[in-house]
Amino acid sequence: MALVMRIKFPPTYPLIYKTLRVDSKLTTKEAIVYISETLNVPLQGNVGLYIPQERIWLDDNTALTEYPQLQEVEEVEFKDKSGGSKPVKTEGGGDGCCILF
Repeated sequence: MALVMRIKFPPTYPLIYKTLRVDSKLTTKEAIVYISETLNVPLQGNVGLYIPQERIWLDDNTALTEYPQLQEVEEVEFKDKSGGSKPVKTEGGGDGCCILF
């Protein structure tokens, strides 16, 4: 059975969103490879599938059929599992927001 997924990509990717039919029998890891190959987007880092509305990462070795919420969610994020949550340090001290002269 095919699952229609609206996939959101990180800003570093050439796509922002893409709707794609994915075989629901695939594991998350297989689905990531399928998405990457079908849309010709590189796998950067430790990529996973994330459901932002439920704040859960899909397990790499679990079939997509085990996630019934995939039928209902607005989007699934295709992103690095370890990236982006740490604040960026900037020179100049403070919280990195602004430098006034």
